[in-house]
Amino acid sequence: MTMSDRGTPSVTTRRQLLSMMAAGTFLAAGGGLVSSCSRDGSASGEVVLKTTDGWPYGPMPTAKEQQGNAGTKAYAEVLGEWMDKNPGVTIKDTKLDVWNQQTLSTAITGGTAPSMFPGDVLGGWNRQAVRSAMAQGLSADVTEHLKTHDIEGKLATYVKPIWQKWAVDGKFYAAPWIYNVGTGLHYRVDLIRQLGLKEPTPEWTWDDVRELARGLTQGKRKGIVLQGWGLNQRLSADGMDFHAKLPAPGTNWNWRYDYSSQADRWVPLIQAMRDMVFKDKSVLADVSMGDGDTLAAFVRGDAAIHNNTVIFFSNAPGSDNAPADLAKRLNKPIEEVAGWMTQPIGLDGRNATTQGQVDLLGFSPDLGDTALDKAISLHAYMQGPGWIRQHTVTYETTKDPKRVFDGANIMPLFAGVVDEVPSSPDEAWGKPFMEQVRRAAATPLVPNESFYFPAELSPGPTETARDDMSSRWANERGDLDLREDLAKLETTLNQQAESFSSSTSDPDFVRAARAYFEAHDAYWRENAPEYHQNVFRSWYENSVLPALKG
Repeated sequence: MTMSDRGTPSVTTRRQLLSMMAAGTFLAAGGGLVSSCSRDGSASGEVVLKTTDGWPYGPMPTAKEQQGNAGTKAYAEVLGEWMDKNPGVTIKDTKLDVWNQQTLSTAITGGTAPSMFPGDVLGGWNRQAVRSAMAQGLSADVTEHLKTHDIEGKLATYVKPIWQKWAVDGKFYAAPWIYNVGTGLHYRVDLIRQLGLKEPTPEWTWDDVRELARGLTQGKRKGIVLQGWGLNQRLSADGMDFHAKLPAPGTNWNWRYDYSSQADRWVPLIQAMRDMVFKDKSVLADVSMGDGDTLAAFVRGDAAIHNNTVIFFSNAPGSDNAPADLAKRLNKPIEEVAGWMTQPIGLDGRNATTQGQVDLLGFSPDLGDTALDKAISLHAYMQGPGWIRQHTVTYETTKDPKRVFDGANIMPLFAGVVDEVPSSPDEAWGKPFMEQVRRAAATPLVPNESFYFPAELSPGPTETARDDMSSRWANERGDLDLREDLAKLETTLNQQAESFSSSTSDPDFVRAARAYFEAHDAYWRENAPEYHQNVFRSWYENSVLPALKG
């Protein structure tokens, strides 16, 4: 799923997802994390590389481990080349659940964290919370080390604009790890054609999805499966939570919530989602579902559409719930069995719900400069020459492009590496899929609140009240007073906001808010003119600008 301020998946689900992302490159070798024994110890040039269960790069495989496994042998070759250029580095292994936010944070504050860790875990995959953790020093400042190894200069064009936004007050507290174009709907091409239904297009809406899901629902098979955050996608397409959050610089938290004033717009959307579940009975849904659950339901045939991150499409054959294995069982090319399309657009043409993301590689704040340099050097090497060598060997050994360009490897972090490897993502997964992936990668980035406002040092209202309301809408049968629900949600969130104090001064907040909403004004005028004219502009002029005067 795309990181956002709403509906992030559980840690366990994300952990499984990221394991799949990295499986192709470091399948048999495991993963290593760089760490010095202490800040003082790294000053001598001696650096200890600690591993945590295969993430993100592994220790040197033994001779026995290399026997009969070309991928492991290739990894050993690549790692050996890097170590020859970096004498004084030692690699060891340690155990820590770096995918658990509390465990990782405790290890960092206690000085026992590995050198590198999934930086997004620090904030539970919430951008604002991640930036706050960075501002509080939970990940090392690696700005100069990134410059030394020209990380930004090596990035692919689709990665760079997203990565640049991760600076916090001009400094970087992480390195880019992997990229994907975001979320969309995966669908059964064969069933749609068999039933004579309309295939998805970039202009499809949730009304189109509803019709398609209804047509695909037969017997025990549901038309679509939606996890907890997926149940909100129809509302996200029209920006319900975006429109409901208004600047309020005169208050302690600087924000207030307003779901009631546009209830005429939101109620029909909520009801339409409920009608899919209870009237059409075309949705397999449970708020407790994670991304892996929806993928599994799709591959089993329990549902013909699933809402998920794009890279689930490119799971390597033989891995958990690979669409490629479904195609093999049906004895068809994957492009004749499965397809992927960006998220449906909203009313009045509001688009760009599918947004690219760059996941982060964080670094222990206890590391000295030498250890940080080695950590980023290793990362740069493995994403460049190491990536090319390992994927070349994979192709030479398997002759299977799907094992070369699996997971996030369909769109690598560094520019030019795909051209240096035999075969291509198009050969692996079909041109129709890759055309949609590249189209999504070219989608202009919607201004994101996290990248416009100072990193918040104070905790704020949780999303519990909003999530509880989503659960109610998705699970409670009968006639609900949706207007009353929206009013109750608004009241609850505003009451919670009153108990928090922002670390951002009113003048700084107003400056940031003006820039943020001005960016939205320009974005929607350019990319969704009908929505801008019919919805955004009046809301902006009547609800946002008055709050920022003075």
